Amino acid sequence: MRASKKPATYIIDGLNFIRSFLLTAHSADEETLTADLIAWLDELGQNRLNGSDFRLILDGGYRPVGKTRTACVSAQFAEGCTADELIIETAAYLHANNCRVIVVTSDLELGAKIRDLGLKVMHCAKFFNSFY
Repeated sequence: MRASKKPATYIIDGLNFIRSFLLTAHSADEETLTADLIAWLDELGQNRLNGSDFRLILDGGYRPVGKTRTACVSAQFAEGCTADELIIETAAYLHANNCRVIVVTSDLELGAKIRDLGLKVMHCAKFFNSFY
């Protein structure tokens, strides 16, 4: 899938993104990388992908990562369910409400489930490299 500059809602599999891509490239801890990812996504939404918003979904309970809501980013912690379940539920809901949705994940199983819903999936590294 090619990266598009059309406005969309990007649902990002947060810990999958960090663990499969960022953590291997940087020595910072997950909380710091999450805060950096939120800041980068906000900058991306305000300056390069105008009209797009980002929903960063993270496994587990709340952790101190700094701001969890900015002009373009909303970070959610999946409590009481898995991040995959929350991603699928959010993507299906937004799609049913006529939103252009792109899920960013490197998880093949999750990607297959998202494609089964008729939605687009972008690999984490491809997303990052398209806009960094």
